[in-house]
Parts: sequence; C-alpha cells; structure tokens
Amino acid sequence: MSANAGNQAVREGEVRRLVLVVFAVVSLACAAIPGSTQPTVLRVVLADDWASAPLVTQVIERFEEDHPGVRVQVQATPFSQIPDQVAQGVELGQQPDVAHWHAFAAAAIGMAEPLDALWDQFDLDADDYLPGALEGVTWQDERYGVPLDVNALVLMANPALLDDADVTARELATPERFREAAHRLRTDTPADHAIAVTASSWAAYGWITAGGGDLIDGVDEDGLPILRFDDAATVDALALLVDLIRSGDAPPPFAPDLAIDAIASFSNGETALHASGSWDLPTTRRALQAELPLAEVEVLPLPQADPDAPRTVLGGSSLFVPLGAAEPELAVAFMRALTEDEVAGALAAEEGRLPARSRVYDDPLFTATPDVAAFVEQLETARVMPLIAYPEVSTAFRDGLEAALSGRRTPDGAMRDVQQAADRWLERQRDELGEAGP
Repeated sequence: MSANAGNQAVREGEVRRLVLVVFAVVSLACAAIPGSTQPTVLRVVLADDWASAPLVTQVIERFEEDHPGVRVQVQATPFSQIPDQVAQGVELGQQPDVAHWHAFAAAAIGMAEPLDALWDQFDLDADDYLPGALEGVTWQDERYGVPLDVNALVLMANPALLDDADVTARELATPERFREAAHRLRTDTPADHAIAVTASSWAAYGWITAGGGDLIDGVDEDGLPILRFDDAATVDALALLVDLIRSGDAPPPFAPDLAIDAIASFSNGETALHASGSWDLPTTRRALQAELPLAEVEVLPLPQADPDAPRTVLGGSSLFVPLGAAEPELAVAFMRALTEDEVAGALAAEEGRLPARSRVYDDPLFTATPDVAAFVEQLETARVMPLIAYPEVSTAFRDGLEAALSGRRTPDGAMRDVQQAADRWLERQRDELGEAGP
C-alpha cells in the first residue's frame, strides 16, 4: 500500500468514526427532547367529494390543533369503491381508522367494529338523530358507526315548464297521473324530455318505495331477509320508468356515474323534472345565477301510491371504524368533530349535505328556503335501502334494473330473474347455517 493510500484510509476511518459519534449524539438528543416521537396518524378514508370540501379541511385542521401529536391522513376515494378498499385493508391488516360509507352495511358484511360503548363514552344520544339516520348505523340492534349526513330522493321541477304544459304539482303526485303529465311536459314545452332516468339502484328503490313497494319484507326465523323483487308494486314502479324511456318522454337511461349529465340537462331546461337529492341544489342555484332557462326550482315528493303517507329512500352516509382499527377512540372523536351541529349546518349551506341530527333543523336555513324546506319534509319518513347489506343480491338487482331500463328484459321478466338469483342466494345461506349448526 502506498503512503497516499494509507493516509486516505486513515482519513476515511476518522470520518466514519466521526459520523458514528454524531449519529449517537443526535439519537440521544432526540430521545431526550419531549414530543420528538412520531405523531399518531389517524388514517381516514373519505369519499372524494367530501375530502375536497374546504369545510372538511378546516375541521381536520382544527381537530389536529385540539389533539396535539395527532395527524389526520385522508385518502380520497370514489364512494362506491370504499367498501372494497376497506375490505382489502382489513384482510391485509392495513385497515384505516375511519371509513366513510354505510355503517349498517359494513357491519352486515363483517367489516365494522361495534361502537355502542364508544357512543356512551362520547355522549352520543340516539334520540338526537332522525330515524333513518339511526337505521343507517344500526345492525342487529347494535350501533356500528356515527351518522354523517342524510338525504332523500325527491322530484325537482322547473315551474316555468310546468306552466307551459299546464301541469300542476297535484298531477305529479301519483304514478297514474304522473305518466300522462310527463308526456305533456315533453310535447307542450321547449324541453327535450320530461325527465332523465338513471340506472341507479338507489334511485330505483326510491320510486319503488314511493309506489308502495319494497324489496325486503323483514327477516325470517333464521335472520335472513325476506326478498320480494317480483312484488306487483315493485314491477309497476319499474314499468313506469321503462315506459317513460320507450315513449321518448325520457332519454335512454344515464349510467349511475353520469348523474351530473342529468342535473345538467335539468339546469339547461332540456328536461322539466329531475329526481335527485339535495346535493344537486347548489348546482341548480348556480344555474339560476347564470340566468339559464331554469328560473327557479320547485321540490315535490316522488309520485306516491298514498300521497297522504309519502315514502322515499333515505340517502346520505355514515362513518365507521373498520374491524381491527388501531385507534377506535380517536376515530370516534374525529367522527364527533366532523358531525358537530355547526359543521352540519355549514355543510348544508355550502355543499347541500343535510344534517343527521334533528335539532339542527331548528336553524332558519332549513325553513327560509322553500326548496330546502321541501327536502326536510321528506326526511322524517325516509328510510335506508336495506339491500346494501347484501352485496350479492344488490348486484343481482342492479343487473336486473339495467336489463329492464335498456329494454333487454321486460320489467316483470327482469324482476323474476332477480328473484330467482335472490332465492339461490338464500338457499346457500341456509346451507351454510345448517353446516354451522346450532
């Protein structure tokens, strides 16, 4: 070895020793400094439209200020993809601490932690919530989440187009009169169509329940759902939607993820009616400000089999703690922060999200504006779509709905197909119960 090479080796050895000493000193210093540990990360999965809301960002920032050493990590995900994403996380042991979806359905498929004890710990009172909101977090008499928001499927109408066709709200109140009135709304106004129909199971369920039908008639002695897809009222409700499309009074059905096109056609005056939830109110208000053909909005119940006892489907969502989550108490604290009364009121004003707690509706915001007030009237009797708790059957219903709306099957034929698929599913469930034993 040359002298230069030897000196170089000595210098490199000294540098390595110096690095080790510095590393040791820094490590000791960090261990000695209070608060230098890694923060507790609260992992939250939210629907992408919620995650991007400025008010939600403000709530998260305030929550972190109120909980030093906690960092909220939000993953924005399309709402329909959340259950699959959470299920994969649970299977891999990488579940989030908070997830946004339907807590009752998450519990039904074994994906949510029971929260009755934490409801008591955080002084959450079931009596504070609308009946449908509480249903949305309850499975087999136990709570598995915290209601976030509610909604109801209603009928938005363009009053100017109704006047052009000499159609009154009363004529839209029952399925029989609605059909004839819808035809006049297309033929006697500048509108291209009376209404747009979407291939949404949730929306279809709203029309079904308003028409006096239901898809589940309680549970049997084994705790399995009693499924009624081929019930006459269900078939009649779908037949109404199909007839609107076949006659040209509605365009070919929009896919569920193209609901934005349906509200756009309503705001532009291309359709006279729009069945949706209050989340579309901000869009219609922007249309009013832009002086589009939509001059104002009238909100009505869906056509009802019994107008004196209106029914519709409950919309909205809830928050739940995925099975095996690391921070359940912190998760419920976050849920409470995101559902405080003042936050719920602001979300209603800014995002069209209606509160789950009854007392928030004492705010003048919900009575001073006729369109919002009309939505609120539907909430007390609106109920969740229970089919969400049974994914395989829900998929069969979605496929049958698409077959009917596309004209590939008649409404009664499509629902017979769904009933057969549901019966096969029930048979498999009973077989599994029999194998499990008492």
